[in-house]
Amino acid sequence: MAKKYLIASILMAFPVGCGVDSADLTHPKAPDTLLHAFADADAHSFIVSLPQPAETTASARLIPRVDRIARIASIADVTVENDWDQLPLVQVRAKSLDAALAMLDTDDVDQAFEISQYELSDAQSFPLINQPAAAAAGNIGAGTSVAVLDTGANYQVADLGACTAPNTPASCRVAYAADFAVNDNALDANGHGTNVSSIVAGVAPGAKILALDVFNGETASSTDILSALNWVIANRTTYNIASLNLSLGGGSSTTLCTGDAVGNALASARSAGIAPVVASGNAGMTNAVSWPACAPAAVSVGAVYDASLGGLTYSNCSDATTAADKITCFSNSASFLSLLAPGALITAGGVTMAGTSQATPHVAGAFAVLHAAFPTNTVDQNLGLLTTTGKKITDARNNVTTPRIDLGAATAKKDSTAPTNGTVTATPASGSVKLAWTGFSDNVGVVSYRVSVATGATAPASCATAIYTGTATSYTQSGLANGTAYSYRVCALDAAGNTSTGATLTATPHELDAPTNASIKINAGATATKSRAVTLTLAATDASGVTQMCISDGTTCTAWVAYATSQSYTFTADGSRTLRALFRDKWGNASAPVSATILVDATAPTNPTLTATKASTTAIALSWTAATDAGSGLASYKLVGASGTTAPASCATGTALYSGTARSFTHAAGTKATWSYRVCAVDVAGNMSTGTTASAGTL
Repeated sequence: MAKKYLIASILMAFPVGCGVDSADLTHPKAPDTLLHAFADADAHSFIVSLPQPAETTASARLIPRVDRIARIASIADVTVENDWDQLPLVQVRAKSLDAALAMLDTDDVDQAFEISQYELSDAQSFPLINQPAAAAAGNIGAGTSVAVLDTGANYQVADLGACTAPNTPASCRVAYAADFAVNDNALDANGHGTNVSSIVAGVAPGAKILALDVFNGETASSTDILSALNWVIANRTTYNIASLNLSLGGGSSTTLCTGDAVGNALASARSAGIAPVVASGNAGMTNAVSWPACAPAAVSVGAVYDASLGGLTYSNCSDATTAADKITCFSNSASFLSLLAPGALITAGGVTMAGTSQATPHVAGAFAVLHAAFPTNTVDQNLGLLTTTGKKITDARNNVTTPRIDLGAATAKKDSTAPTNGTVTATPASGSVKLAWTGFSDNVGVVSYRVSVATGATAPASCATAIYTGTATSYTQSGLANGTAYSYRVCALDAAGNTSTGATLTATPHELDAPTNASIKINAGATATKSRAVTLTLAATDASGVTQMCISDGTTCTAWVAYATSQSYTFTADGSRTLRALFRDKWGNASAPVSATILVDATAPTNPTLTATKASTTAIALSWTAATDAGSGLASYKLVGASGTTAPASCATGTALYSGTARSFTHAAGTKATWSYRVCAVDVAGNMSTGTTASAGTL
């Protein structure tokens, strides 16, 4: 039966001493267990990360790495034991807790990590991933190499070229071999590294193997792994390193994890263009993967069977039946698992093994093949190729669906057709512009986007110089000058490395304050009007200037016109009428609506009936009936008269005798006089009735 390597928890050999008050042993930059270690031993080694430029505030002075390390080394009782110059990490030793805390309190240390120990995560599989089809098309990873951090590699086996030494003869698949842990004077004291390296060699027949022994017996220290990773990054160009293979791990995490120095270093490797491929672990967990597979930068790999092998039993689980693409019972899984690959049973390097250790080199080798096939691709783009072309496998244990790599399909995606552009929208704000895009498409699959910008009305000619690169479909640029136009180009990149021409638009950041002090008056604030045509007085203020207004007698307003302080308006009917006004500044910020109400009454009152009689030899008594007004209401009466038998033609002519609310009046007409009269009703809006007439004399 195949040898099975189980993942154990990360070994944290730092118990809390009996004489230490744990309440005093906390620091935001370090795990408590690290500080507790000083209770049992005065001196202690651990790893610290250095602040990176992206973590430095604008007001802080950017300090060179060498200066930070020198300042750390100058702290009393602190020694720098290992400086990994390709990583933002150093190994230090503090002779006391006080010395450790003094170092953590400086701005030169971002975070502290314990030194951890990892264990091993333990070709008939090649047809399942369509490797023969890829190789037949010439996709063999020629000119690339894969760094295998494991137990070493016995390059004397046939699968690795039956070499007498690295690169000897020229057909030797192992280009470099070194012990980063204690030298055990063996090419591979375990056989695990030979099996893993041979799987890589089979998947990518044109790639070289860099056999980096990081194990000291059954475990690998994080410090030795970091030394190997530092070497890989430093030599990535020399060996054209496409990927890392880490078939090791420990512990578990149900989420993407931070707080691990190796995970931190994997991010540096990925930024350097090297795919960090890590085994998910063999504990059979269905909602977690091991460290460092849980690191955000890691490409985590679970295992499937490559064929029907009958029932198989492992040390921690059993599969009553097996079949191609069935996920193994021991394979760790989680919603964030990256890929699946064959992991049982795999014969390579003269030994048969099963585990996510064996699935991982299938993926590491696939990255080498893609790196050679698409030399300008990023790690994200090649991962996108494997993800979008892989066969979707659903884990019956947790219903999580993960792509199983299909190397033939991934390499077949060589095409020169760029993605189709979508559309971009912009939302300007004060000092910033938020871009959002949709509709970009590609037959290979869009894997990322790039955004470029230029000041002014003309967008950059391409997305070569980008302010954003990633998979999100929105981006906000901050720190912009209000009132200045910025033109953007958004491009899509496909898994084959093609870039679309891009969609463009121009946006201008601006203040978001709406106009204030808004007001509207109708006929200078009158309460009623007899004319439906009125004059509006309008006002509003804004720092950017009021440019538009919208006036409506409804609840909504859509007809925006140029702002003016005076405007004519005609109502369509009588009655109480309300007008609402909104104001906008040059950026489109709209005020809250303001309103004014006026009573429109264009209908005159009813006529009163006038009676005139002789009151005396010199006076005439006049009286009239009450008039009515259904609109604004009756306000007053007006009485006019003329000497003789003909009444005035209207209440605007003749002699004005009376104006008021009374309904009687005595006119001193004189002796032997005859007068004719007209009385009119007037409403609140100013409408006047035609009036009625009467005549009388004093004879």
